[in-house]
Amino acid sequence: MDKNTNVSFLKKLFFLIGVIVFIYGCAVKPGPNLASKASLIHPQQTTKAEILQFLGPPVQIFTFPDGKEEWYYYYRVRNFWEKVPVVRNYKGEDYTEVLKIVIKGKKVIDCIYYTVSSPKKE
Repeated sequence: MDKNTNVSFLKKLFFLIGVIVFIYGCAVKPGPNLASKASLIHPQQTTKAEILQFLGPPVQIFTFPDGKEEWYYYYRVRNFWEKVPVVRNYKGEDYTEVLKIVIKGKKVIDCIYYTVSSPKKE
């Protein structure tokens, strides 16, 4: 192979890789942003019906004897490079968003947003 053939091949390879990354980026559906949805919830003002309207049904519900309910919403933010063997441990984010909503009667009494990181693999 001569120098021009190598350059032409590399240009085509980089173009193909760029197209694949672009298509993958367009194909990945973004998930809910629980932090922004948590900002819509105001303790002592927001109702149970409004929570269902904003977020839909929760993933988990815990009911307590005093009438309180804890509703949990989860969303896992996956590492973009997760399936690429060499770079998966070095690039991207990998955590779970958690939104905990405490309800008593028909009103929200508390709303807590936090993230949980996956344990580090060695």
